[in-house]
Amino acid sequence: MTTNMKVKLPVSIAFSLLMAGSVYADGNITGSVVEKSTSESLSYATVILVNPETGATLPFGTLTDENGRFVIKNAPSGKYILRVSSIGNVPQEREVTVTDSEVNIGKIELAEDSKLLQEVVVKGQRSQMSVNAERRVFNVSSNIAATGASANELLASVPSVDVNSDGEISLRGNDDVLVWINGKEMGMNADNRAQILGQIPAETIESIEVMTNPSSKHSSAGTAGIINIRLKKDHRHGYFGSAEANVDTRGTANVNFNINYNEGKFESFAGLGLKTQHAPGGTTSRRNYADGSFLNSDGDTKQHENGMFLRLGTNFNPNDKNTFYLSAIGTLGHKWGNTATVHSSNLPNQWIGNVNRMHETGDTRGANILLGYKHSFGKDHSLDMNVSYNVWQGPNDNNSHELAEWADGREESVWHGQHQDLKISNWEAAVDYSNVVLPWLRLEAGYKGNYNHENSPASYAKGETEDNLQPLDNLYNRFRYDTDISALYLNVAGNHELLTFSAGLRGEWWQVRTRSLGYGQNDADVAPFKKNDFALFPTASIGWAFRGNNELKLNYSRRIRRPFGPQLNTFVNLADPSEVHLGNPLILPEFSHALELSYIKNWDEHMLSVSGYMRSNPDRISHVSFLAPMVGNSGIYTMYYGHANVGSMRNIGMEIISRNTLFRRLTLTTTLNLYNSHLGAWDTEYPLNGDFYTVHGDKQNRFVWDIRCMASVRLPWDLAFQATGRYNSRRVTAQGTMEPDWDVEAGLRKTVGAWNFSLVCKDIFNSKESKEILYGNGYTQSINKWSGGRTLRLAVTYSFGKTSTHSHDRHQHIDTGGYGEEHQH
Repeated sequence: MTTNMKVKLPVSIAFSLLMAGSVYADGNITGSVVEKSTSESLSYATVILVNPETGATLPFGTLTDENGRFVIKNAPSGKYILRVSSIGNVPQEREVTVTDSEVNIGKIELAEDSKLLQEVVVKGQRSQMSVNAERRVFNVSSNIAATGASANELLASVPSVDVNSDGEISLRGNDDVLVWINGKEMGMNADNRAQILGQIPAETIESIEVMTNPSSKHSSAGTAGIINIRLKKDHRHGYFGSAEANVDTRGTANVNFNINYNEGKFESFAGLGLKTQHAPGGTTSRRNYADGSFLNSDGDTKQHENGMFLRLGTNFNPNDKNTFYLSAIGTLGHKWGNTATVHSSNLPNQWIGNVNRMHETGDTRGANILLGYKHSFGKDHSLDMNVSYNVWQGPNDNNSHELAEWADGREESVWHGQHQDLKISNWEAAVDYSNVVLPWLRLEAGYKGNYNHENSPASYAKGETEDNLQPLDNLYNRFRYDTDISALYLNVAGNHELLTFSAGLRGEWWQVRTRSLGYGQNDADVAPFKKNDFALFPTASIGWAFRGNNELKLNYSRRIRRPFGPQLNTFVNLADPSEVHLGNPLILPEFSHALELSYIKNWDEHMLSVSGYMRSNPDRISHVSFLAPMVGNSGIYTMYYGHANVGSMRNIGMEIISRNTLFRRLTLTTTLNLYNSHLGAWDTEYPLNGDFYTVHGDKQNRFVWDIRCMASVRLPWDLAFQATGRYNSRRVTAQGTMEPDWDVEAGLRKTVGAWNFSLVCKDIFNSKESKEILYGNGYTQSINKWSGGRTLRLAVTYSFGKTSTHSHDRHQHIDTGGYGEEHQH
């Protein structure tokens, strides 16, 4: 289905219902916004309406014009709170009653705040998107499809972000993206990230920030950039919160509760999420060899999981100079599932048929605790210090029964068992100093530390029956992985009239230590692998704000992708002889250079953002596979999977984001990403059993594009409709391609006072699946994966609370967990 066809349905529905909405009495709200200290007009300030009973943001808002004036058109009759905010100023609120006539609020004065850099805020609605020199912020409150979703599912709704069936996240086609929660890695890596994010309810998330060229203040990891998930934290005075319950047609159910209480010297919050999840899936593989032989497999999976997510925190403000903050996050999860895979083959010296039935169980236990202190020396002059500890652990067990049929008619029954205990512990520390040294110049400097330890013992067993499994000591492995990263940074940023600029330098020193132990071995028996390194990472940006609410910015950054534990582990995992996994200790860090030119233009009912970018990766790290003799049986060739540096990759492209409000009630948000992906021909020598095997990849040069369109319709009777369509074209991988994929989802929301009722249909056409084509030394392979499928979800949300209309601004606002950074709500 084309994108045009996807949009036609919601558009036609909207057009037929818009006329019905015209019978309701609407009124206009007018006024002006000025800077308190100078009485000068504030252009492009955000003006929105808020529910006075619950504090919930309503989908009515606008921006002030160049003279500071604003008009909110066609607001329904009723009583509201009018909230006015502008980056660099303290927000203000006013009570307002709307009738069928125009309401003039008069002049609203905003006092200066500690922000120096300006950002362009696009459309003050619940789906607000803001853009500045280094980030785009996507607020999630109006995303109907987010109802009942996890953080992993929610990321798929963010423009230019893709989440595949395995939960792997990519940004602009690059899977090396750093994901934070409240500005912290929290011990996540590519192996455990999908499981951790799957425990976090979307209901607890305030916004998602995407930084494709972060400043030197932020980590240099992630060659694609950084995705930061901000959990809900509000500084308004009073108490308020929400409760949500949802269930879907596959038996998945969630219950979430969030509350904030801000009074006196304390700002406190708490959240609890409980879920039970059931998800089907499947895999199809077709591997063909150059000699005409084949190995095919078809698998069906049913996964189940119960989980709990808990968060607590408080800010203590003894005075307007000092703030102490403490927060904690915890997750508990238990998963289980069954997979049945049917293999067929005509390979020499191998069975012709094989049925494998696997049962998997596992637990996830994770916690993060953060303690911090911020001192304000004066206006725009502060020191922030914090430290956090993260731990993620849990046992995982896989038991499988393999029934093989040989060409001579005999059958062989074998049971396999695998047990792994994963424990990742991590300390993160930060010291951030900020000072506006001149009226037009801000200086930032600080220290960041990330100290990670991983210990993952794995054992294997085999037997003729499930009750008679015997340990396979030769397959036992305990992998220890430690990495310490220390960084110092310096960043200057400022503006002069219409010019904005920033420049920074980050120096990082890191040490990697790994040790792979076999059965009965201790540290004295195996020499560790050690590597120390140092690198500098410059960043820079320059921008110009034109008259008429449009802006041009140029950004540059140097970034890095470091190989992590499992990619380096030299242990040969023979648990599945047809697919052997092993690490590569020879992987080098992958550096990238990124240049991006962005243009942003705003009109009353429209927004356009166009970004041209170039990203080069000289030593790209990628998955590789190759055929080689099996360990212990050189007469049989098997498939090996690992990672290696595969040469130079360069993406040059353009990203276009547009937001258009039509007929007053229909909003179309479209993201189009177009780029040319070039991967040079490469050869690498992969270490195996004291020898090296050559792995080759051909040159690829391919035009790639993806598009995402969301149609949001405000209907009569407090109804909202939303539909989203996505399409990804064929993409380049190191040894092949990812084939095109697409999906469509839609949702309907009804508001009744403080209650919201949502109905969402995910993957309407059962089209969401991934297909990968691989080309190797003597084989080709296609792999199809799918999970979930069409699902209907019903959710009920209740918002409650009592908030004061006066500002709660005499204390410092700390977004706990975000390196002490202030975050604009």
